[in-house]
Amino acid sequence: MKKIKYTIISLAIAIGLKACWVKDTQQTSLKGIFINESYLAKAADTLLSTIPFYCTELVFDHPDSVLVRNGVEEYFLNYQIHQDTCFVKNAYQHEGKLKDLVLIVKSDTSFVALDQDFTGNNRPALFHKTSIFKGFEYGLNNATLAGNYAIVDGVDSKVKSVTFSADGRIEGLPAYRKFSVCYSGDCVSESTDASNIIMLENVQNKFEYAVWRLDKTNGKLTIFKLTDARPDIKGDRAIKSTLLEAKKIS
Repeated sequence: MKKIKYTIISLAIAIGLKACWVKDTQQTSLKGIFINESYLAKAADTLLSTIPFYCTELVFDHPDSVLVRNGVEEYFLNYQIHQDTCFVKNAYQHEGKLKDLVLIVKSDTSFVALDQDFTGNNRPALFHKTSIFKGFEYGLNNATLAGNYAIVDGVDSKVKSVTFSADGRIEGLPAYRKFSVCYSGDCVSESTDASNIIMLENVQNKFEYAVWRLDKTNGKLTIFKLTDARPDIKGDRAIKSTLLEAKKIS
């Protein structure tokens, strides 16, 4: 009887140890779209062209490759996960050598990217999982221009409202229907002076660049038109006139 008792106890201990070993060696899997929250935290009060970053989105839809997006291009890179660390292989060059982008995985919804060698930042970038309907551009619009604004009509002095939605829609500005905030590529240098740039889509489905400034202290939004583009010259355009002046109300 004692022998059976000890056998049962030994079996229970073995099962318990095995369960702990399995738990300790389990690695977190990544699935879905992860956006650069560290970039978005700076976007509200910073000239966007001065924010260093490796990428804005990492999309995990395949078991061994991740889609990297940086606003100008996108490409797939292989990755490997070992327990709580993900290695995105040969992600960038540093001092003449290819380096992996190392992700420290906190959970299946967040991780930090050790991208300091590439960006020169003091801290790693924090990424959070988002839905397919709320990617990086949605987050950027929300962190910068999204909101309701009051404008004064110069003709009848009536207060009207204009809304910039996080999904890129414009309501209340008859000549335009959509917008997108420029944060990388040639568009950030459209203005002669270093400025934040917005791309506006008019009712004829044509696009034009403009400068936007939002004073966080008083909520004043000003959008400026740029001079016409010159043939064979990218950007380097001066401010021509004021397109919109409005005050944020919500």
